[in-house]
Amino acid sequence: MRRMRLDGAATPGATLAHEVIGPAGEVVAGAGYPLTRRTADALLARGVSWCFVEDAASAGAVIAPLDGGGGAVRAVLRSFSSRISEVAAPFMTLPTARAVEAIRRTQPAAALRSSAAFTLLPEAAADLVARVAHVDPRGGYVTARHSAGDDDGHALGVAALTARIALLLGLAEADVVEVTTAALLHDIGLVFVPATVRRTSFDQWTLPERRRYEDHAILGGALLEPLAQPSLHLSMVAAEHHEAQDGSGYPAGITGGNRVLRGAEERRDSARITLFAEIVAVADRYERLLSPSPGCSGRSAAAARLALEAEAGSALNREIVARFLASFPALPLGSEVRFDDDARRGARGIVWALPAAGQPRVRQIADVGDRLIDPVEVTLTRDEIAALVPVDDAQAAEASLPAPVSR
Repeated sequence: MRRMRLDGAATPGATLAHEVIGPAGEVVAGAGYPLTRRTADALLARGVSWCFVEDAASAGAVIAPLDGGGGAVRAVLRSFSSRISEVAAPFMTLPTARAVEAIRRTQPAAALRSSAAFTLLPEAAADLVARVAHVDPRGGYVTARHSAGDDDGHALGVAALTARIALLLGLAEADVVEVTTAALLHDIGLVFVPATVRRTSFDQWTLPERRRYEDHAILGGALLEPLAQPSLHLSMVAAEHHEAQDGSGYPAGITGGNRVLRGAEERRDSARITLFAEIVAVADRYERLLSPSPGCSGRSAAAARLALEAEAGSALNREIVARFLASFPALPLGSEVRFDDDARRGARGIVWALPAAGQPRVRQIADVGDRLIDPVEVTLTRDEIAALVPVDDAQAAEASLPAPVSR
């Protein structure tokens, strides 16, 4: 099994390994369906960019999406998002400053504190944490979002990654559930951003559209304030998940310390990003690197981890990134790689096995002329394995947003 872009090439006889989810969370293709070129083109036309496949190249590899599809959690999240959209409706067209003032004065979301949609969220988060704790890290913590327009899928993937990172950091059980719940709602402020903007590549946004997008953090934080008592983490994560360690993020330009442990004074310092927001920021960035966005089809886990490492220390908490990346292989199961040794330079292969001791095992799927061949296992030296390059590392479009606009 492997995760592959639909504009790539599966080996003959490939089938879908998992259900394929469309932009609205709908199932557009079932597991076991043959993945022909015609099927791939039909899925691409539905806005789907990735899928999990079973084929001869990856036979023997078992990869489970970190979020497991998240059907039950997705339903709870969809219900809450619908209620939030209703209470936020009167403020949708207001300029940000007026909207924030009106939201804080009237606290429209306060009525949701006792709603089933809100009270079920921690339980859904706890179920997600329990599932994530047992996922095999050798697959690179890939998620099940297949298309750019699946906002619930993004929230679900970020929450699953948040749970995994929080467990790796050794947070208390209650804190793991709390930060995972906050991750489910981290982008709730996007209800104030028109769908036409969210579905358009950022390089096509006007300046007002960019500002409105950035303001989703302010608006989401304000909206969640009455629901965040007593810890305020729901609100703070929504408000701070786009802040950067070096102060170059938004909306407030606050900084981080690039550490996990911090003293009492640091925890109270309002000029520092909270730990929960830093965890969600790493999860959010990795999920966006993996997954489709307008104008970008997303990267493999192998390529995404390289990009994440490059942003550690400046944008993302260096220690959190280091602990996360140390928990899974540089070339996860199913990675498509390009050979860079003298004998096979330019040929492509698939990592299909990662023995507990020893080097990754690779099947070659294309020759040096990039022509598909019947998959054949190749024996590589340690130096040849070190020279393997993720296929989509150089090809993937940059998935990050532009620098914040000046106010």
